[in-house]
Amino acid sequence: MGAGGARVCRLWGGWRVPVKEGQPSHPVHSALSDRMDPFQGTLRRLREAFKSGRTRPAEFRAAQLQGLGRFLQENKQLLQDALAQDLHKLAFEADVSEIITSQNEVDYALKNLQAWMKDEPGSTNLFTKLDSVFIRKEPFGLVLIIAPWNYPVNLTLVPLVGALAAGNCVVLKPSEISQGTEKVLAEVLPQYLDQVRVALPQQCPASLYLTPAG
Repeated sequence: MGAGGARVCRLWGGWRVPVKEGQPSHPVHSALSDRMDPFQGTLRRLREAFKSGRTRPAEFRAAQLQGLGRFLQENKQLLQDALAQDLHKLAFEADVSEIITSQNEVDYALKNLQAWMKDEPGSTNLFTKLDSVFIRKEPFGLVLIIAPWNYPVNLTLVPLVGALAAGNCVVLKPSEISQGTEKVLAEVLPQYLDQVRVALPQQCPASLYLTPAG
């Protein structure tokens, strides 16, 4: 870098692109970055989807949770077979430790969703006595869930329930070690959630990008 508008190099997806000092990101640079790093474009689209506000209403959150519940109910045998293939779990063990646990979490979230979303009264002091004080819970926006291999349904979907109930977009990464379960989640789960885009990039197998429909 130097005086008189000397050019410096900024790293874009592994490429060094010369730009003027202090110059903001250019759409061409963003496109190049997305091409070199497909995750960056996906994350940007997910953030934009969250900023649109579609994930915030209670109706949308409930619809996502109901879709997740249908996935568990309608694909019980498929999940049992995958868990038997990956971890040699018997059907009863798969039900108790994975599927029923996840379904109970969905049911609990649906039952309590409205209460969780309500504003809570806050305490006041001498200086705020005449003010209206309340606590409002806001979603984070974009959540990354990386699941382990040993409980590949339970420890993937239970965190997903909380993220969807809170009104977030989600990047869901099932474990590539439990390949049968990963395949079911990557190929079947998207059919039950609103505009779920499934990508299988070589660097990060079976990542599900969950975003609301535009």
